[in-house]
Amino acid sequence: MVTIELAVGITLAMVVTVVLVGISLLGVAQAACAESSAQLARQAARGDEAQVSAATERAPSGSSIEWEWGSEGVGVVVSVDRELPLIGTVTLSADAWAAYEPGISPP
Repeated sequence: MVTIELAVGITLAMVVTVVLVGISLLGVAQAACAESSAQLARQAARGDEAQVSAATERAPSGSSIEWEWGSEGVGVVVSVDRELPLIGTVTLSADAWAAYEPGISPP
C-alpha cells in the first residue's frame, strides 16, 4: 500500500512542478514582451532606426510586432505564443506608447 501511495504522490509532485515551471517561464516571456515593446516605442519616438532594428532583434523569438503611428506618438504591441506543458498554447502580449521627441515627425 505504501508503494502505491508513494508512486501517486511522486507523480503528482512532478506534474505540479512541471506546471509551476511552465507558469514561471510565462512570466519571463511576458517580461520580455513588455521590455521589447517599451524599447521599440522609445527608440521609434526618438527616430533612431538603428536602435529600433537592434531592439527588434532582441524581441522574444517568434514574436509579432504591431506598430501604430499616431500624430503625437508611436504605439507598439509585441505578442508571442508560448506552449505551456499540460495546458496548451498561451498568447502573451505587451503594449507601449511613447511621444515623439522634439523635431521628430510621424513617418
